Parts: sequence; structure tokens; C-alpha cells
Amino acid sequence: MSSGWLETVAEKAGMRPAEAELALRKRGITADRPLRPARKLTVRRIAFKGEKRGTAQGPIDFDWSDLAAGVWAVTSERNLRGKSTVLEILLWALRGTPKGLQDDVRRWLSSVCVEFDVDDQHYVVEFAVEERVPRGSLARRRVSGEIDELDRFMSDEGFEAAMSRFMMNTLDLDPITAMQGKEDERQVVEHGWAALSGGLYFGGDHKQLLGDVQMAGLPARMLQMYIGMPWATTVMQAGTAKRELDQETEKASKAATTATKDAETARARIDRELQVAKKILEGFAPATGTAAELERLAGEVARLSPIALDLAQRLARAETEATELERLATADERAVRDLRENIIATQFFNGLQPVCCPRCETRVSGERLKRESADLSCSLCAEDIPIDEMEGASEGLDASEQRLAAAKAAAGRARANAKALGGQSKASSTELEEARQALIKAATSATFEQRRKAELEVARLEGALKERHAPATPVAVSPDVALVSAAHAEADKAYKAGRGDILDRLNAEILALGQRLGVQMLEEVKLNTNASLLLTKGSEPTSFSKVTAGERLRLRIATAVALLRVGRERGLGRHPGLLIVDSPAAEEVSPDDLTAVLSELQAISRETEGLQIIIGSANASAIVDRLGEQWCRSATGDDYLW
Repeated sequence: MSSGWLETVAEKAGMRPAEAELALRKRGITADRPLRPARKLTVRRIAFKGEKRGTAQGPIDFDWSDLAAGVWAVTSERNLRGKSTVLEILLWALRGTPKGLQDDVRRWLSSVCVEFDVDDQHYVVEFAVEERVPRGSLARRRVSGEIDELDRFMSDEGFEAAMSRFMMNTLDLDPITAMQGKEDERQVVEHGWAALSGGLYFGGDHKQLLGDVQMAGLPARMLQMYIGMPWATTVMQAGTAKRELDQETEKASKAATTATKDAETARARIDRELQVAKKILEGFAPATGTAAELERLAGEVARLSPIALDLAQRLARAETEATELERLATADERAVRDLRENIIATQFFNGLQPVCCPRCETRVSGERLKRESADLSCSLCAEDIPIDEMEGASEGLDASEQRLAAAKAAAGRARANAKALGGQSKASSTELEEARQALIKAATSATFEQRRKAELEVARLEGALKERHAPATPVAVSPDVALVSAAHAEADKAYKAGRGDILDRLNAEILALGQRLGVQMLEEVKLNTNASLLLTKGSEPTSFSKVTAGERLRLRIATAVALLRVGRERGLGRHPGLLIVDSPAAEEVSPDDLTAVLSELQAISRETEGLQIIIGSANASAIVDRLGEQWCRSATGDDYLW
């Protein structure tokens, strides 16, 4: 980028130059490039083959070669003899996309070859046509005859892309950017070679001074580019980026305004709904079915649950303890009873006086009976009778009876404790169950559900209202706004300072050429940067759109030649010097007018280095007489050109 311009723009935007350059490049903005000479485009050969079908039968074989700078013509003595087709096929090859080629002719074609020069480099576009689809290549032919293939295509889209890349780069042209689409939905579109090639073609109704598309100010952009107006491309790029940013800011602002209005509307609506919800809530009895009551009941259940559980656990332990003590008391009671029975049996048997042995029935002697009484020895077995054991048994019985009494007392106390705990546990369980039932009843009651629903609705609406009261988000402004605005302002300043007298020089050249081409009573022309052409004819002001079709054609040719001449004169033009003119005789009132125009075009082409004009006309006699047979491909009578 131009360092002085970039530094000024960066300083105004408060950025470093490197940072500003990167941001501008992302936005498609580049500084004006140094002046460079325009390239010359010259058609050398047009050839195509095929087979006619339907009512028209026969082979197609057209080959027109050895063309150079100057005025050339394809012509016939009758209309519809193929002259426009030759020009359309030429345009198809040069543009990569047909302009007005008839569908039937396109289906008839089998191959096309167009050769052309850009300055001293020779190029060949050659492709087969299979079911109307082009498949071929773009190549460069060296002086030695060797071919360097530059690009290959297999479809309409591929062909157009290949020729656009080549022509834009080789002719050193800049794409034209513009905003296009519906209001608030416009997008940046880029017009390339297909649009710019309109500056080489003159056909149709001649409503536009340059090209045939008025959209997005394309004629004005083409004018500025083809004349090579300094800084015009940068102004265009920055202007497009600025409009894109303005649209983004406007959309964001509208969105913010809409959001604010929507929020206000929503706040009013929510507030109304909140008041209604509060009235519904206020209609319920304060102590009926409230959330607080539900919480109290739930708290009561939570409080009683551990109490009931603790009592149940204590009761279980007490029951176990009482049962165990009762078992021990029963065992002690059985032991006391056994001891008592043993003592009684012992005393009973000891109190008996045996007469004979219970086994052998031998009689007990008197002596043994006396010894038993005296020595306490058994009259049967002579063993000592255990009087001490009898006394100890009595003492053991007393101790057992004491233990039994203690065991019964402990078991009684344990049973009484278990009974008391049983009552407490039952009461606690009953209280807990009653609390649970009250909670279930409160939670499932219609009144509570309605009140709870009303409470939730009030809470929801209060939250929504609070959210709508949040401060509006400020509109985000892209940091590129200041940079692009500065770039546009500085580029426009450089554009106005650099254009000097270019428009004055163009006006003088268009006036002279228009008069030479036969625009009657033309006294003054004023070409504006928006590609509008104001005229003075017969001392009356008028404009390009108000003159006749024949005069518009002459003025279009005059303007194109003026762009070429002044651009090369100043060393800044971009027009490649090729003009394709279809059916000029249709705009003429007499053959003499056509002859006069052709004569002047020949003179102008001789005066303008590299200018090539290819004309298609159905006035063969006038054109051949004026240009000469060597400059024409013509069909006589009812013959076709191909």
C-alpha cells in the first residue's frame, strides 16, 4: 500500500500502520497502484465447427484468421445469416460465458477455437462442445510454436472462472465491488470480467453509455477503471466497505431499538399479568394451603420421625432385656425347686430303718443297727452317714432362693420398663402417622395445588419483569468503522486531487469523435464520473438517453475510443482496445450514414494504435465497398456465413 496514505489513515483511526493495513486488506481495500501502461487485446482468429440440425441441414465450418488491429466486419446481404453468431461465439470464448448465443446454435457446435494476442503474447482458447457443455483449455503459444497450457475447464462455470482469472490478471483489471440486494439484506458482490467485458461490446438497445447493466452503478465504476482514474478503485472499495459497515450498524441499531420496544411491550404485558396473579393469590385464606403450612407439617414429620425411631429401638432393647431376665429367673426358680426336692428326698430316705438288704434280702443284724446309731455308720454298707452335707444343702437352698427373688425383681422391673416404652413408642408412632397424613392431605389438597400454582406464577412473573428491567445492551460498533471511514475520506481526497483535467480531456475527445461519427449539431458534451453524458445539440441541452438510437451508438463508440486514447495518452488507462459492434446498420437511416461511420472508424483506428473494431452487419454491399474484401467475411444472396 502507498505508505503515506496508509500512515495517514492509520493515524486517524488510532492504529499502527501494519495493523491498519491488515484490517483494510480483510475489508478488500487496497491503496492505488502506480501508473502502468494498458495492455492491448487483439483477436487473431475465430474458428468453429459443427453440424446443423432440424430444418437447416449441413456441416458448420467457419475459420477467419489473420486478423489484426483495424476495422473488420462479418456481413451478409440478408438478416439471419449467422453474423451475430460469429460475434457471440467470439464473446463466448473471450468471456468464458455466452452473452446471447442461441440455444440451437450452441447445440449444433462441436468445437470452437479463438486465438488472440495480449501485447506480444499469443493465446489460444480451444474447446469441444459436448451436449452444449464446453470442455477445453486456455494456452499460450510461444514464438517457437510450443504450447503452454495455462488452464483447463470441463463446465460452463469452470470456463467462466478460467477466463475471468486470466483476463483480470493479464489485462491488469481490478474487480468492481458493490452492495446488492434488498434493503437491510444487501451483500457485497464482486463484478469481474463477465461484467467488465461489457465495455468492449456494443449491441442491444444502447441504453447504457458503458456496458449493458445499470445495477450498482456499474457503468460509473467501469468508466473510472477503464480511464484509470487515480484512486478511483480505492474509493470504490472503501465506499463499498463503508456501506457494508453502515448496514451492519444500522441493522444492529434497528435490532436494539426493536428489542427495546419489545422489552417495553413485554414489561407492560407482564406487569398486567402479575397484578392478575397477585389478586388470585390474595384470594386464598392466609392459613389454608400455604407453602408455609406445608413446610410446618413437613418439619413436624421430620421432628417426630427420629423420636419414633429412637423409642422403637429402645423398646426392642427393653423387650430383649426383659425376656432374658425372665429366662434367668425361670432358671433360678427351677434350680430352687430341684434343690428343695433333693433335700426332702434325702431326709425321707435317711429317716427309714432298713430290715434287710434290698438286693439279697439278708437281714440287718442288731449289732449294725446299734453301730449306726452310735457311730453314724450305715447299717447296710457301713459307710459314714453325711450329716454335714445335709446342713450345707439347707444353706445352698437359702442362697438360691435369694437369687431367685433378685432375678424375679429384675425381670419385673425390665418388663415394666418395656411396657412403659411400648406405650411411649405407640403414642409416638401414632403422632408421627397423624403428622404424615396431615402432610399428605395438605400436599394433595386442591387448595394447596391452586395456591402453590398461584405462588409460582407470581414468582415467575416477578422474575420475568426483573429481567426485562435489565439495561439495554449498547449497539456494538465495529472497530473497522473509523478505519474504513478514514480510508474512504483520504482516498476520495486523493481521487479528487489526482483526476485533474481528465474529464475535461475526455469531454473534448468525445465531442470531436462524436462529431466525426455523425452526431448532428453536437456542440458540447459533459461526461460525469457517474457515467452520465449531458449534451448540447442545436443550442439546446439534452442527454444521452434522449437522443436517437443511432446517435447513442455513435456516442458509445466515441466514449470507448476516448477512454482508450486519453488513457494511453496519460499512461493510466485500462481499456484493452477491442470493440465489438453488432448491427450498426440497424441504427442508421441510410447506407450513406453507415458508410460515413465506417469511414470515420477506419480513420480513427489508423490514428489509434492497437484499436481493433469487429463489426457485424447485414449491409454487405456498403460495408465491403467501404472496408474492402480483405477486411470482411461476407455472405452473398441467401448464403450463410457458416
